[in-house]
Amino acid sequence: MIEILKKMFLFENLSDDILKIIQKDCEIISLKKDNIVFYEGDEPKYLYFLIEGNIKLYKMLANNNELILKYFKHNESIAEVAVFDGFNYPATAETITDTKLLKIDFQNLKELFLKNPYILLNLNSSLIKKVKNLETLLLRYLVLDAKGRVVDFILQNTQQFFLLKQHEVATILNISPETLSRILKPFKADGIIDMKNKNVNKQRLELYKN
Repeated sequence: MIEILKKMFLFENLSDDILKIIQKDCEIISLKKDNIVFYEGDEPKYLYFLIEGNIKLYKMLANNNELILKYFKHNESIAEVAVFDGFNYPATAETITDTKLLKIDFQNLKELFLKNPYILLNLNSSLIKKVKNLETLLLRYLVLDAKGRVVDFILQNTQQFFLLKQHEVATILNISPETLSRILKPFKADGIIDMKNKNVNKQRLELYKN
């Protein structure tokens, strides 16, 4: 358990003595694909650390489409800012593959976490990354056209692009499946996107972003 905690960005600078205290309130859980980790509006009681698998964080729009805020990969913490600041989860987290998570009881360890300068410093760095992620999201939806959104999504979320079905990617980007298919067709024909081998020539694809 301590070795897993050491991989967490929040805890990477902590001593083994402190990690031994933290591990007493840790639990490893396994979830199948399409399971909810937490819903938007839920009270944050736990810190979650993704050990294996992939998770999407999203909000539901008025038209019942999902606005994907972020994809999480292994060795990432999920919604830790909400947990530390004490506000309800601002979005829903759902598994998109079979997933293994480290679940940490924040309530039992709150005092320890909030008094540790290393954790607070890393939390600040995490918040900066979240702001940059939001800037990327705004760029995708407010500035880029349909082709630009597709290209940006593939560049930023290559692994998820190959995991998701085409209609799911179209929903995320708020375009029709037919539009997505039309945009992808020349990329596939030119060998920029290789669906069979799940490979993307990012250098060539980058040229189509704007």
